[in-house]
Parts: sequence; C-alpha cells; structure tokens
Amino acid sequence: MPIAFFTGGASWFSRETARLLLDDGWQVILTDINQKNLDEVVTALGGAPNVVGAVLDVTDRVAVKSLVDKIVAERGHIDALLNIAGGSNHLGLARVPFHESDPANWDPIVRPNLYGVMHCCHAVLPHMVAARKGSIVSVSSGMGLRGSRNMSTYSAAKHAVIGLTQSICQEVGQYGIRINCVAPGSAESRWMPDLGKGGTKLPPLGTRTSAKDVANAIHFLLSDRASHITGTCMDISGGSSLH
Repeated sequence: MPIAFFTGGASWFSRETARLLLDDGWQVILTDINQKNLDEVVTALGGAPNVVGAVLDVTDRVAVKSLVDKIVAERGHIDALLNIAGGSNHLGLARVPFHESDPANWDPIVRPNLYGVMHCCHAVLPHMVAARKGSIVSVSSGMGLRGSRNMSTYSAAKHAVIGLTQSICQEVGQYGIRINCVAPGSAESRWMPDLGKGGTKLPPLGTRTSAKDVANAIHFLLSDRASHITGTCMDISGGSSLH
C-alpha cells in the first residue's frame, strides 16, 4: 500500500487531497504544527489505520528528519511527499512595501514556506533514491509566479520553491523520482472560506481557487497519468496569474 506524507496536514488542501488518495488505496500520514486542527482533519477522514496524524514543525530540520526516518523504519517506505505547510495569512503580519518591512518578520515567512520544503525534501529524498521511486508535490503560489505588491518576502519564498523544484528534478529523475509544484491563486482556506470574496479582484473564472481545485491538481501530478511530468509548476489561479 503506497504511503503519502503530508505537511500542513490540517489544511483544507491536505484534507481534500487525502480524500482522493484514500479512495485510491493509499495510507496517509498528516503532519501539522496545530494539534487541534490536525485532529479535526484526521477524524473527518476516518482516522486509523489508513490516516495517521503527527504534530510536526517543518522549520525544525532535526524533528523532520527524525519523523521521516521513524516512518520509513516502521512502514518501509514513503512514496509521496506533499509539501503543503506554509502560507502567510495566519501569521497576522502587515502587508507593507519591502523598504518599510521589519527584517524580524522575514524569517517567520521564509522558514515555513521555503526552509520547510527544503527540510522535508532533504529528509525524504535519500529514502526515495534508495527505493528508486517516489513523487513530490510542493505548494507554491500565484505570488511565486509573479511578484506581488506589499508581499515581497512571501513572493520570494514561493518563487524559490519553484526554483528548488526545477533544480531537484534534474538531480533525481535518474532514480525514477518526479518533483513538481502547484501555484494556487487566492484560495479557499480556514482563514478565507468564502470563494466569492477575497482580495480586490476575482479571477476571470469568477471565483477564488477551491481546496478541491488544488487537490485535483496534486492528485493528477501524483498519478500515473503524469508519469512523464517533472519540474513543472501548475498554475491553479482561475486565470489571475497569467504568467
């Protein structure tokens, strides 16, 4: 039975992606820094034995490696890594021009959105290389496809996720490992559940990106239908990015 390891497991992106993978016969390991929200998602998905939750701070490289190694030792393999942890709205930081930003607020954005992805890829990839198979999908952002006013640090971190994806795919393709990312636009989340609202302008398709839209894209990239796709960043913005 294939095993998927999620970060940001309490997010709606993770919940909807996990539903699709469970229907395909996967086991799902959801990790998140928020125990309460994580428990809610694990319960909603039916719980053990096929859904397991674990508290994890992706900015803690040692903790990430320890948990990944433990899972592989107990279960034998990790077939998919979903780097979904990140975002910015929950941090409550003011959106200001870069020259007015407080450098003390850079790390709280960069560490989960970029370093968290790096930590998880670095921990999981040796096991995938040894198995000569695996797939990784990371969540970037429409703001990573193009710069966004008053969101320079977040845009930079999410753009770096795309660059990391394109670099690693060239290193591990020879081992049968694919790595891709998705770039949602203004998306449905715990913090912004109303698809008809958000931001000052809706995309051409008329609504913000839903969690199911993102899950469908991730599910496709993990599937055999995407067996020759690696190093790509899939735009899921409803036409708002137009990169």
